[in-house]
Amino acid sequence: MEEKITYARAKEILQNQKISPKGLERVFLYESLGRVLAKDIFASEDMPEVALSNMDGYALSSTMIELSKGIFTILGENPAGNEKKVELPLTQPYAIKTLTGAAIPHNADILVPFENVNIKGETLEINAFPKIGEFIRNIGDNYKKGEKLLSQGVRLNANHIGLLASLNHIFVEVFEKPKVGILVSGNEILEIGESKNNPHCFYNANGHLLYAKVKENGGMPKLYPILKDEKFSIQSCLKDALEECDLVISTGGASVGDYDFIQAISKEWSEKIVFRGVRIKPGQHIIYAHFHKKQFFGLPGFPNSTLVTFELFVKAILTKLCGMPFKEEIVEVTLQEDLQKGDKRLEFRVCNIRHTRGKISIDFEGKKSFQSAILNNFCPLDNARVGLAILEGNKLKGERIPIILLNC
Repeated sequence: MEEKITYARAKEILQNQKISPKGLERVFLYESLGRVLAKDIFASEDMPEVALSNMDGYALSSTMIELSKGIFTILGENPAGNEKKVELPLTQPYAIKTLTGAAIPHNADILVPFENVNIKGETLEINAFPKIGEFIRNIGDNYKKGEKLLSQGVRLNANHIGLLASLNHIFVEVFEKPKVGILVSGNEILEIGESKNNPHCFYNANGHLLYAKVKENGGMPKLYPILKDEKFSIQSCLKDALEECDLVISTGGASVGDYDFIQAISKEWSEKIVFRGVRIKPGQHIIYAHFHKKQFFGLPGFPNSTLVTFELFVKAILTKLCGMPFKEEIVEVTLQEDLQKGDKRLEFRVCNIRHTRGKISIDFEGKKSFQSAILNNFCPLDNARVGLAILEGNKLKGERIPIILLNC
């Protein structure tokens, strides 16, 4: 077990964990939305299989341009989905009306848009000739047979669903969702819907926050009933959760107080703890362990700390269980104000992220104090994107600092 380690060391440990995703399951196309693809997808044929018109126009041969002097005879109409094979004779200047999505007639290599022609009966006068192949989608322009189109580990979105439909995939093989147990402990915690008669009690924000975060990141959450600060009941529920789930997250009880029973239990199982304590603010009392061959995180109880430690640490393991690579979005921005720190720990300070005229900037407008309990700092009223400014020391206006972009 390693204790009170640096953030860099904690990330290194998590990245080096050898964790395989769960088994595979075959789901209907629509049900694959948001799921993680379990196998690479390759094109089974060229797309398109024949050259197609990209717009309404007249198909003709470039070999007839000089002979035609801009005048062509119209032979007929070629609509999209035409089952007949259409061939353009090369005996004299002919053109075939070819609509969007229709196959380009054999021998044709130019498509003249409607707006570039004048029609006089069966005669076509060309005002401007496009380049050969312009406005034509050639065989394999979308993709070629055998081309890799989707990679294992991608989380499928609506665009992927459209591509899979174009490939005639009715069913899709995805990774099973990992089951994630969520334990919340504290005598002062009330479940939402309960009456609050004691001003010293708080509603179960952490449990429902983690439930949503797990679901948002591809897991299958299970929220257990709130646990009172009693060691044996916590230990019993923890054992049940470890049997039922692939990953267990607890919140609260991870500090060093008299009623921090997750910390006490972890001391008894210390040989199974990977690290305990990371020198960061907020969230220094985090625990990562392998209990009963399952993944376990003990997160701090303050909502801000719970959210930050989930983003920094839990996601690195959850994404592996889901079959996805873990990727943090980090950008560097120039500070518009001085920033002061209160202690020597590496700080992750919530900030607003603005995109203005192609540039990214941050500010702390609307952020109250940076205490660990203030969750509403992550919910800006103007719908700005939220990030975590990484502060190693005091920073001056004009300095550049790294920012972790969050999905919230």
